[in-house]
Parts: sequence; structure tokens; C-alpha cells
Amino acid sequence: MSSVHPDLHALKSTLWSIHEALTNFRPLAIRPPILDSSTEALVPGAQDLNDGGQWLHQENIPGLKQLKDSVKIDLDVLEKFLDDPKSSSLPPLSTNAPYLIAVWNEVLCAPPLIVSILKSFPLPAGPSSDHNHQATHKSSLVKVDVVADSGKRWLRVNTIKNNRMLAEFREIDSYLTDSEDEDELGPSLAQKEFDNSVLRMGRSLIAAANANPIHLPTGAEPPRVTLRLTRLNPFEPGEDDPRISQTIDGLRAMGLDVELGERSQTDLPSPLQAPRTVSPAQLVPTPSINLDLSILLALVSDLTHAPLPASIEEAHVRFATPRVRESTPDVQQQSEGDVTTSRALTSQIMQEMLQEMGRGGMFEVLHTRLLPLLPPKGAEPLQFWTTEEAKERFTRIVNKIGGPGERRRAEVLFETSEYPSHVAETRFWEGSRYPPGYIPILPIRLYREHSPPLEGAPDRAQFFRSTEKTCRDILAQGTDLPGAVSQKIAKQALYSNNGFRRNPESERATVTRANARLTAHTVQSLLWGAQRGWTTLTANKSSVKTLLRELKAARVEGRLAEDFPVQNESDAPEVITIWILDPRSLAESARERAALSQTV
Repeated sequence: MSSVHPDLHALKSTLWSIHEALTNFRPLAIRPPILDSSTEALVPGAQDLNDGGQWLHQENIPGLKQLKDSVKIDLDVLEKFLDDPKSSSLPPLSTNAPYLIAVWNEVLCAPPLIVSILKSFPLPAGPSSDHNHQATHKSSLVKVDVVADSGKRWLRVNTIKNNRMLAEFREIDSYLTDSEDEDELGPSLAQKEFDNSVLRMGRSLIAAANANPIHLPTGAEPPRVTLRLTRLNPFEPGEDDPRISQTIDGLRAMGLDVELGERSQTDLPSPLQAPRTVSPAQLVPTPSINLDLSILLALVSDLTHAPLPASIEEAHVRFATPRVRESTPDVQQQSEGDVTTSRALTSQIMQEMLQEMGRGGMFEVLHTRLLPLLPPKGAEPLQFWTTEEAKERFTRIVNKIGGPGERRRAEVLFETSEYPSHVAETRFWEGSRYPPGYIPILPIRLYREHSPPLEGAPDRAQFFRSTEKTCRDILAQGTDLPGAVSQKIAKQALYSNNGFRRNPESERATVTRANARLTAHTVQSLLWGAQRGWTTLTANKSSVKTLLRELKAARVEGRLAEDFPVQNESDAPEVITIWILDPRSLAESARERAALSQTV
């Protein structure tokens, strides 16, 4: 280190290290163990589920870039000054580095989750909280250096030194001395109560915290505020004015947590790097698998079983709609619906073709993942489960729009005494492009209770527990009929997740009041999987995205008390919590109509 301005060289070195650490910094990240086997995941450059901004992991903290930019500005100024040969004869440069270093240390030590850095909060307009000023003030902002612990903790750094406080006290004393010489009726700047800049900062922080409460299960509460005075020492020899201790006592009396001194090196953890990446090949499904309505439909769909088109042209022809010669409004509306259905089914069969060229269609993907889970004879078999409501809705849909083969498969999909197991297998795989028993899917079992018990599997991964808590919270808020949703969402709801135009006369699933993009039966299905610690298989990708946004909101609001890995969970095999496949709609009737129209 240079003998000229050694303190500045030390600050420069520290700032450089912080800038490098900020470049690679990754706060605590919980990557949901979700496997995306949809066609979108096959496309190079497509957004990965675990890399999207709407998911649970936290890589882009608001304000982190601002902190990095501020560090870089100060670093550049220091380097320019120290590289100048004339700097050796100049006084030390004034720099913001001590403050930036202190903020970075608070980021490293902050309790997760970090919500934001260098964030300003509004003070309410009205009478000033400053006891010595009776005037009103306009709404102003109070800066908080780190908002941590999912918003429940505010951290603020103040780098004021003893000598600066002593200068304030001397100024206060001068006003007091001057007032003794003034006429009693004249104006006076002398304090009526003890006050200084640090106390004013404390009052502003408390006022802002009270004005910006966070919503917890117990109700709205202001964040807890910690003020770290990095360079203020009430026992500094020669600068130990008792009013420094009085200031610190006053801050604590306000309700602030006051911490003195800079953090020691032993307090500082190593900057967190990018979290452990788990490849899709390392994700393992559970032997018992939870199915939602979208997968029940996919299991019997003609798209899943019928031979694939030999070309893209054949794919377009398979569901082509006949041209309509009449132009009455009713016929025209029916024609538009047929065209929409045709396009959706064509898109899905082309997805199936792309899957075959990539890693195989739905059954091949399941076969590859589930085959290692098949137990030896006599052991507990691979099982598939679903809710009674999903079965009932599935049966109504198949009976209404399913083709002969789709209805035949649906008849034997669940436990029944009507068909022996070998007959059920034959009927299910009849006409399929896959051999009988390719996936040991039969029979699908039903949960006995309407809702899962409150006591879940004790050895579940944390993500299962967080998902269960969030699903229960969503369902506890109740449901609305689809007509009660906002106009924007209602317009989007004209089309199903599979791309079909909905029939307004058909029974529609109720939506949750917590989020109109989530249907109650979908949340109920996800709840069962989370409560039992089983992999949930779904083709409803949009609902998974919405649920995870609800999970993220619950974490930020502090409603998930145990939302971090426990014990040696990070070393355990990654269990798939949610497994996403492409939707496969019932398509046999549409294929038959298209084939008939082409022969006429």
C-alpha cells in the first residue's frame, strides 16, 4: 500500500472488492423444483421457468444496481485522484466510500429476504414530527438503506463522527449564549428541547415506518427499524460529550434498534454466489403422483394416442374446418368457434410432433422418468391420484365433447369393479400408438376427503410446505362466479388454457377471490400434492405461474414463516414438486368432423 494517503488506498481496495462482489452477487435464492417438459422448454432461448422474473428466486433486488453504480462512481473518483502525481501534496479526498461500505455490509448481514436497497419511503403530509417546529410540511421521503426480512426490518446507516456531533453541539450552545443577550421579546434560535440531526433522522424513520406498515397474519404492523451509527462513539477520549450518550438513549426511547460501530470482519459472511443449479435430469418424481384435471384430459386425448401426422401439411388437414357458405350471424359465430378450435388442436398436434422429434411425446417423457420408479413385485406400486371434483369435471367434459375412443379410455381410467384390470388395460390402450401398459397409469385413485388434512407429511421439502400454506390461504378467501371477475380478465376467460373459445352456456369453474386467474379446483389439486409431498403433474402452465406469484407475495409479506431450507435439505435429492406438460385437449370428434367434411 502506498505511503501517501494510505487510508484512501485502503478504501479504494475495499470498493474494488465490493464492486466485484456486487457483479456476481446472488442473494438467498430458493429455486422451485419445477420440471418443465412442455414444448416451450425445448425451444432454444425460451424463458426457463427457474429464470423468469415472476418466479420465487430473488436475483434482481431493486436498488442493487444503484448501489453498484454508486460504488463504481466513488471508485473512479478515488482512482483518478490517487493516480494523479499531484495528489501526494493535496489533502485527503472527501469520499462517500465509508457509507457505501457500511451499506454493503448490511446487505451481506441482512436477514432474508432482502426486498430492496436504497429505497425511499414517503412521510405522511401534515404536522411535522419534529418537536421543535410547529409548521406543517409537505409529504417528503425518508431513505432506508436495506429493507430486509421480507419487509419486516429496515436498516439505515449513519456515518456521522463524534467531531461532527460536537460541532453541532457548539452551534446549539452558541444559540443558547446569544439568546441571553437578546431582548426577551425578540426571536430566539435556542432549543426548547434537546435535539440534533441524528435525532431528527430517527424521528423521520419511525414516522415513515408507521406510515408504511406491512401486512402480517396478525394484522398491519410497522417495520422494525435498525439504525447503525458506524463512527459514533460515546466513549471516545477527548470527544466524550455526554450529549452523545443522550442522543443514543433518545433514539432507543423512540423505539429504534441502535447499533454502534462498523461490522467486524467476523460478522460478514462470504457474498452469496449463484445458487446451486439442479439440472432437469437431477429432478426426481415421487412414486405417488398427483394429477389435476388438465392431465386427466391429456391421458385420454386422441392427440396423445392417435398416430402422428407424417408432415406439417397433414397436421393442418387433420382438423381443418369446412368452408361455410351461409352468412347468418349464428352460422358465422359457429364457424368462428370451429376455426378457433381447429387452430388450437392443430397447434397441439404440432407440439406433439415437436416433442417426438425432441425428447418424445407425453407418454415417452413419463415413461423415461417413471420407469426407474417401478418397484419389484410385491412392493408398493407406482400410483396416480386425483380429486373427486377433478374426476367429476373430467367425466362431464368427456361425455359432452369426447369421441368414442376418448370416452372408452375415460370409462376405465379410475378404479371400478365393472372392468377387471386386464380388460381395463386393453380398452385403455386400444388404438393407441403406444403398446398396452406402456405407462402403468391404471387405475387412478381418488382422495377420500374433500380437502386434505391439516397435518401434512412431516418429511416434505420446504417448498411443499410453502405451497400448501399459500393454497390454503387462497381457498380460505373464498370463490366467485366467473361473472364476478374484472372485465379484462373476463375477456381473457373467453378462451380456456388450451386455446379453445369457451361455451358461455356450459358450467364454468369458480375462480378464487384471491386471484381470478386461479380456479378453485386447480388450487385444490395443487394443495393435495403439496400436503402429501407428492409430485403434481399438470398441463396448466399459466396457473402454475400465477400460483408462484402468489407464493412470492406471501413471502414478501411475511406470511411464510419457514420459507427457507431446513436441516440438510439442500443436500437431499431434488424432488419434483410440480411437473408441467403440454395441454392435450379432447380432439377425436373434431378429427372425425374434419375427415367427414373432406370426403363430402
